[in-house]
Parts: sequence; C-alpha cells; structure tokens
Amino acid sequence: MKSLISTCLFFVIFSFSLLVSCTSKEELKSSNNIAVDSIGIFMKKMKNDTLDLKTRLNAANKSLKWVSETKDSSYKKDILAYKIYLFINVRKYDSAVHISKELLHKSIEEKDSTSIGLNYTRIAYYFNRNQQKDSAYYYYNLIKNEYLTYIDSITRGNNFLEMAIIERTYGDYSASDYSGSLALNYYGDKSPNTSASVYNNWAISSKSQGALEDALIFYKKAIDLTTSKQQKILIANNLAVTYREIGDYNSSIKILDSLLKDTITLFRTKARVIDNLAYTKWLAKKEENVLPALEKALEMRLQENDLWGLIASYAHLSAYFKKLSPKISLSYASKLYDVAIRQKSIPDQLDALQKIIELEDSEKAKEYYSTYVHLNDSLQKTKLLAKNQFAKIKYESDKNQKENLQLKIAQEASKLQLEKEKTRNIIGVVSSGAVVLGLLGFLYYRKQKHKQEKRIEVYNTETRIAKKIHDEVANNVVNIMNKVQYTSASKEVLLDDLENVYMLTRNISHQNNIIETGDKFVNSLKSMLSSFNNNRTTVIIKKINEAALELVSNDKQIEIYRVLQELMVNMQKHSEATLVAISFKNDNKNYAINYSDNGKGVDKVDLNLKNGIKNVETRIKSINGIINFETSLNKGFKVFISFKR
Repeated sequence: MKSLISTCLFFVIFSFSLLVSCTSKEELKSSNNIAVDSIGIFMKKMKNDTLDLKTRLNAANKSLKWVSETKDSSYKKDILAYKIYLFINVRKYDSAVHISKELLHKSIEEKDSTSIGLNYTRIAYYFNRNQQKDSAYYYYNLIKNEYLTYIDSITRGNNFLEMAIIERTYGDYSASDYSGSLALNYYGDKSPNTSASVYNNWAISSKSQGALEDALIFYKKAIDLTTSKQQKILIANNLAVTYREIGDYNSSIKILDSLLKDTITLFRTKARVIDNLAYTKWLAKKEENVLPALEKALEMRLQENDLWGLIASYAHLSAYFKKLSPKISLSYASKLYDVAIRQKSIPDQLDALQKIIELEDSEKAKEYYSTYVHLNDSLQKTKLLAKNQFAKIKYESDKNQKENLQLKIAQEASKLQLEKEKTRNIIGVVSSGAVVLGLLGFLYYRKQKHKQEKRIEVYNTETRIAKKIHDEVANNVVNIMNKVQYTSASKEVLLDDLENVYMLTRNISHQNNIIETGDKFVNSLKSMLSSFNNNRTTVIIKKINEAALELVSNDKQIEIYRVLQELMVNMQKHSEATLVAISFKNDNKNYAINYSDNGKGVDKVDLNLKNGIKNVETRIKSINGIINFETSLNKGFKVFISFKR
C-alpha cells in the first residue's frame, strides 16, 4: 500500500512538471481528483475486515483529513458512520457516542430533523449498551417528545421498548408496562420478534411483582409471536424457569427436555438449558444424580468465559452441595460472589452473601452480614435515585411542553388583536391542540396500573379522549378556520372562539389529571367533587373527613376517585340534576359511599347498556367491593358502594 501511495505521489509531481502551462482551473480539477482518489483508497482500507482495528481507524482518520482539506463533506457522514460501526464491534461505546454527537451537530447545522432524530436514537442506544441508563433514558424521552414523528415506526417502537426495559430494571413497573404498550402500537404486524420482546418484558415485570401466573401468559404470547428460533428458545427457557418457581416441576422439565432435543446452535444457550434442566430435576427429586449435567454446564460456561452463565452455575452448585458438603457449597458461593462483583450485579452479590452467611462460621458470617446490609441499602437507594431521576426527566419535559403551550396561546392571542387570523395562525392553534393531546397522553401514562386488565384500559381510554378531542376541539378549530378564511369576523369574536378552544382542552386535561394519593387524597377528591358545583347544580359532600379515606391503599383510592368522577360526569351530561349528595362512612374498616341526585334517572334496562356504568362496576369489583344502583325514569339516581380497607 505504501508503494502505491509513493507511486501516486511521484505521478502527481511528474504530472505537475509537465502541465505547468495548464490553467489554474485545470490544476484545481487535478488536485481534487487526487484527493478523491486518496479518500477512496483510505475508505477501502477502512472497510477491509482482514485488518486490525487500529489500522482501520487510522485509515478512517486519514480519509477525514483529506475530506477537510478538500472542504468536500459528501464523504464525511459515511466515514463517521463507519467509525461508529468499528467502535461498536469492540464495544467502545464512549467513542461511538462521541462520534454520534459529531454527526448530531452536523444534522443540527443542516436543520435535518429526520437525521437529528436518528442520531438521538443512536446516542440513546449506545448509552444504554454502556450501562449509562440515566443518560440513555434522557435521550429516549427527548426523542419521544421532540423527534418521534421524524423516525420510522419500527424505530419508534424500539425506543419505547428500550424505555420500558430501563423502567422495569429500576422497578418502575407501571411506567414500563405503559411504554411497552406504546411500543406495540408502533410495531403492529410489521415486527413480530420485537413485539415478542415487549411481551417478554411484561412477563419479567409480572414475575418481579410476584404475579407468576400473568408471567406465564405473557411468555406464551411471546413464544407464539416470535419467528426467530433462537428467541423462541430463550423465551421458552424463561417460561420453564417460571414454572419451576411456581413449583410445577413437570411442566418445566418437559419444556427444557424438548429444547435439548431440538438443535440449539448457540453454545451459551445450550449451557443455560442443560443447567436449568439439571437444577429443576434436582428440585423435583433431591436424590436425582444431576451433578454431571451441572458440572458440564459449568465447564461450557468456563470455556466461553460466560460470566452471567457462571453466576447461575455457581448458585445452583452451591444449593446442590449445601447439605451434601457445606464446604464445597461455600466454595461455590464464594466463586458466585467474586463473579457477581466483576459483573457489578448487586442482586447476585446479595444472593451469594446470603449463601455465605448460612455456611460460614459465626465470626466471619457477621462480617458478611454487615456487607449484605450495606449492599442492600445501596441497591434500594440506587433504584430510588434512578426512579426519581426518570421522574425528573419526565417532569422537566412535561413542564417545557406546558410552557411552550402557554407561549403559543399568548402569541396567537397577540396576533389576533393586531390583524385577522391568517393560515399560519391556524396551524399554530392546531399545533397547540396536538401538544395538549400529547400532554393528555403523558398524564394517562402516569396513572396506569400494574395489572394486565389495566393495560387494555389504556387503549379504551385513549380512544375516548381522541373522540372527545375530535368532537369538541377539532370541530371548533375548523369553525375558526372557516371564519378567518370566508367571513369578516371581528378580532374580538375570533379571540373568544380561540379562548373557547383553550377552555375545552383545559377541561379535558382536568378530567384526566394525575390523582393525588395518600394523605393528599381526601383534599384531591373533595376538590374534584366540588368542581361540579355550578349555577345549575349544587353538590353536597357529607362526612368525607371523618371517613379516614387517607388510610385506604393507593390503588383503592385511585379506583374510588375514578368511580365518583365517572358518576359526576354522567350526572353533568345526562341527569339534569339540581342537587347531588355524596356521603362517606367508615365502620371498623368497612367503608360505605352513597351517591344520590334528583335528576331524571334512567330505566333499569338502559342502565345495563351504558359503558360508563360498566366501567364503574368493573372498577369496584377490582377492589373486591360491592356496588348497587337504584333508579327509574324521573325518580333520580342512587348508587351504594361498599368495600373493605
């Protein structure tokens, strides 16, 4: 290669001596051709996978140097992108992030929103792979709120999936479940394997919360979805482990046996299945001779330097020898502890310390116990800090969106006072509506619950809000557009119309805001109920403070809030009531809530057909409560609710 470069340089010098009489334009053209040739040579060397990384990176840097000298940036993006590829292959994620930020800066200079969104995605992904979860989450959240529309649907889904995994890792299960549902919305039928990953994450989330039966359902759904044989094997292995944790050893053994009979091409996966099968057989029948299989899996993992796999092998072997030979069991527990420290896995360190404390003599056990307490406190603080950090990121994003919304409304109002509304103003109003819709979606995200049926409720709720936005907000915006374009309406009229749109969106937001729980619940509930007081309807609230609703669990507080809110909204829309009374009672942890109004009531047959009433019944049943309705046409409407704390 050096001789080739020398030859090229000699040719350049020789050619220059022959072409002294050429014009400056021809000289420039010749120089550019040489630069392009040099860039091509180094780029070819950069992409030669038979060369070592250092040589290829050096070639990439020389290519960039030629690019800067010619001031021709047409090759720069390709070279930088390939440098990222080289760094990722050797897991140098910090370097990959650095170059991605360089590409991002170029995209911002060019005002290329699509490229900005993709570069943010790259940066988030590399931070995530480098275990910098807070930084990764920041960029994923930034994409969600700023650049989601500029990237394809599969990439959008992948971003939400990564957010879901991070949220689940740090114990924010409700947020994780919701992010997973958003990912599925973007995948549709286009990406069955990544859809399977969403269900796998839901399964792990359910398992972490002790809902093992739910985990089984999600694992099975993931297996049905995926078209990847390797992914199917991994998820089936997870399913088998869950059966083992439930105590259904036969189902677990059956799945693992079938996996071993199949062709497992990945060495590490095969070791995992062998180890899990042997350990499950031993749990099912302690006299079963599974030691050869456990040792075989260990040997395979040592051969592959599979550190995560070694953690599982050492844990299983320590358990196996606990009664047979405490000394050997302690040896494996110590190895488990060492590897867990290398992998910076605090949960596995805690597991190892528990085993060591049980097996060591009392003096040494005290030292290990002190370490265990310190590590456990550290783990809880880390999770809490992470959740707080994620909440802060969401809060700041939400705050910025609200400030942007207020600024846009003020700007539009100012323009309406100065001149007639023009097309760009209408676009601004529609944009404001879109921001409000995004804010509502975010608020709904905050209140999702852990159980599977609540995930389904997300879709129903979003559909209802979308319809309300369409019916109440969009139609008003269209009316404003028509007035601006086809009438000579005064500025004051247009301002009033715009204010009505704003009030509609604000009312929708208020109806779906975050519910305060705990000690603040009673005041929050009183505020919501009192908000239905108006010139037409009087709302009376009896003994709410004496009922001690703040002692009820947060989940039940949320359900009670939503039930009463649903009843009040139905009253406002349909009953024409002038008086509403709601009384609360607490008799030795047995709660009763009675609702009554003097509205026009409803026929019992029609009552069963109303979706709002069905939602109320479903919510009360979810907290093991009882609800009864008493109504007939023109005789008011009464509801009796009872539940235990």
